[in-house]
This record gives sequence, C-alpha cells and structure tokens, in this order.
Amino acid sequence: MTNKLLKILSSIKDIDGWKINEEKVESSELFFVKKQIDMNRGKRVHKYQVTVYKNFEEDGNKYTGSSTINISPNTDEDEVMENINEASFAASFVKNQAYPLVKPCDTVQPNMESKFFQASIAQWLPKLTEAIFKADNKENGCVNSAELFLNKKNTRIMNSEGLDVSYDSYSGQLEFITNWTEEGEEIELFKDIKFSDYNPDMIAGEVENMLNISKEKAMAVPTPSLKNQTVILTGSPLKKFFSYYFTHSNAQAIYEKISTAKLNENIQGEDIKSDLVTITLDPFLKNSSISSPYDNDGFPLQKVAIFEDGILKNYWGDQRFSSYLDIKPTGRIDNFIVECGSKSIDELKNEPYLELIEFSDFQMNPLTGDFAGEIRLGRYYDGNKVIPVTGGSISGNIKEAQKNMYLSKEMQQDNNFVGPKSIQLFNIDVAGN
Repeated sequence: MTNKLLKILSSIKDIDGWKINEEKVESSELFFVKKQIDMNRGKRVHKYQVTVYKNFEEDGNKYTGSSTINISPNTDEDEVMENINEASFAASFVKNQAYPLVKPCDTVQPNMESKFFQASIAQWLPKLTEAIFKADNKENGCVNSAELFLNKKNTRIMNSEGLDVSYDSYSGQLEFITNWTEEGEEIELFKDIKFSDYNPDMIAGEVENMLNISKEKAMAVPTPSLKNQTVILTGSPLKKFFSYYFTHSNAQAIYEKISTAKLNENIQGEDIKSDLVTITLDPFLKNSSISSPYDNDGFPLQKVAIFEDGILKNYWGDQRFSSYLDIKPTGRIDNFIVECGSKSIDELKNEPYLELIEFSDFQMNPLTGDFAGEIRLGRYYDGNKVIPVTGGSISGNIKEAQKNMYLSKEMQQDNNFVGPKSIQLFNIDVAGN
C-alpha cells in the first residue's frame, strides 16, 4: 500500500505537498474480574493517515490549506485516488497562513528505550499481571476489575519534501477499579495508568495507593467550608496544574493570543519569595507512553528548557506555528519535567492545612488560569489531628497562587509529567459538602 500511495500522490498535479503517517500496531489485552482473567485477546492493526496540502493566494495573502484522510491497507487504487482528490478539494477551502513542511535533515535520533524490547508481548503479560495483584491482599478491599493493554508500534512518517523516518515504541495502559468496605460504607474508585517500560514496583505501588485511598474515602467525613485556607495538592492534580505553564509557552498559544507570555520575562511576576518554576521538555522521558524521537510531522525532537526560575527562555512548537512566529521550531513535545522545590512534604505540613489527593474532576483553564475541582479525598489538619474528608470543592487562580507557592522536594511521575509530589498554596477558598 505504501508504494501505491506514493505512486498516486506523485501522479496528482493538483496538490502542492503531502504527508503519510503509517502505523503498525501489535496489541495484547487482558480483562480481569477480581484476579481471574475474563478475556484475553490480541490484534494487529495497520493504518495510514494521508494529509494533502494546497498552496494558494487570495487578496494578497498566501495560504496553505490541508486535509487529512484515513486509508485502510485494503482499499483499492480507484477508491484511494477518489479519496485523495476529495481531500485535495477540501484543502483548497482551508485558509491557514502559509507554512513550510518539515524537510529531511542529517540528525540521527536515538532509538526508544524500553525493557519490553527484550521479549515478546506474550512473555510480559504474566509479569505485569503479577505486579497488578501484588498489593491485592487486603481484608476489606480488593481490585474489583482491571483491563491491561500492551502495544508495540512501528511508526513511519514520509512527506513530499523527501522526509522518510521511522521508529519503534511500546505503550501500556492499566485501568482498574478498587473496592473497599468499611463499617457498611462501600467505596468504588477508578484509576488509569499509562507507561512504556516494565516497572513492576510502579504498578504495584499505584494499586497499593488506590486501595489505601479507597480505605480513607470510606472513613471520610464531609469537607468543611474554609476561607483563605492553606491547601496542599498531592499526586495526580499537579499534572493539570502545571499544564498552565506548558500551554503558555506554546507557539500556537502565542500565535492565537491564548497566551501573552513573553521571552525573558518571569511568568510568576516580580519579587517572588517562594519557589520559582523551572520546566524542561524531554521527548525521551523514560516510562512515558508518548515519548518519541519525532513529532507527528517527522520533526526530530531534542530536549529543551522552557522556564528557568520562572523566566520564559524558549517557546516550543511545531513547524507550522514556529514559522508563524519566525522562531526555531522544537517540534511538538508532550513530556514535561518540573523541577522540585525547596521544602519537604513534612515541612509543608508544619501548620494547619487541607491536603487534597484525589478529585472527581480537576480542571485548569489555560486561558484565564482559573482552577477548580470536586474533592474526592482530602486530609484536613486543624492543628490537632488529621481526618480524611470528602465532597465539596476548591477554586482559585494560578496567577495569584503562583506568587506564593512552594514545591516539595519529593518527586513523582505521572506518565508524561515528572515533578514535585506536592505543592503548597495559600488563601484558597474551599466550599464544604
């Protein structure tokens, strides 16, 4: 099919460029009810995504229109030709400012690293299963059900400029539900973990943590209403919290005026006496399911620092939006590392606090900086004792919160995010349950 596509694309004179994204995926999936396998299945998927480009001018403005279609390897030549011609027609109505396609270069990208390359997928499934249920030994709680996916993927990217790159990678996903019963109260919680390397301690630790959270949730009392409260965010909410900085340093956000962040200026403001944010993008982050040597356009990726002590050092972006800003492209990198801070978690807890661990839904508005979440589980320390709480919500704005914010020395990884395990915020409003 690849040769067929190349032949057809080269024969169509009505297009000014093209890109082919080819994926071959070998996948194994296990479905568990309690500790028993309920279903075991595997599949192989081969797919093509073709993008065609048309350059045109209107009222003195130059545009690059594009349209993307999906093509099955079994599609016959006449149908492929028809689909590409339809895409070409559609592209002529898309008025994106003109931009160049990625050109081939001499950069030699490293291979993706993963222990999964050392054996077949089938050989890893028993080991992953053992890790999932290692901590499932509690009297009042258990893993009620789980779904495990392990994928080996070959990616190839070609375009009309002569680009032709490919790489192999692994990605895994574990979805599971924990149950806990405490004094007649039954709790059911869901967790989704993504990974790309064999790390049984990480998987077992996540299951253990969710069982403990389920236990605390079963014993929790309603969250009180609190004004101007010291709040500690711990665990999974931090990925969305720090995504504010990730978004505001993006070339597309700058171009579309979603962000007003300026190079060599401190995004946190001036005279900040708490911790300052340092963030690096790393396309080769270990155990991230979206690590990649190339972005979706085939641009070769390298590690890049975007914030140093709050100061924006570099915008990051793909070929298209970087060309709009007339900056050197970095490619699209979705792994981000936030440097840890100056205080240990114990030091963050020296005064009364509300520590929030799990939310039903935590949201960060990248435009306004507003954040909010419905509390699934927290720990409230009033100066005398710590009690688990649930219900209610918090709200705040990162533009205010970042002026006085402390990051823990302890680190965590949540797939494509590495950063402090906890952060301390002040003067946050808490709506009680």
